Amino acid sequence: MRNLLITFAVILALAVAAMTTGIHYFANIGGFISAIGFMLVFFKDRPEAESEEERRTRRNWYIVFAIGLFFSLLFGSFWNDHMGNMAP
Repeated sequence: MRNLLITFAVILALAVAAMTTGIHYFANIGGFISAIGFMLVFFKDRPEAESEEERRTRRNWYIVFAIGLFFSLLFGSFWNDHMGNMAP
């Protein structure tokens, strides 16, 4: 649970930094972390018999990474003056 909260805090801090400074690269970094996290959680081998706690934890990881991708789109891509172009 601690790792989940730390990851969410980092993604949220990057989104807030992108919003306050106007530097969209911060949000893109948060989106990159979320995309890698989605891949790690989705492709992780799971045991046949999974407890309810493990299911809930996996769902919470998905929620955190989905929020990170949403913030990345909102504060990174949509606020970028040069859509698709990484020039400042």
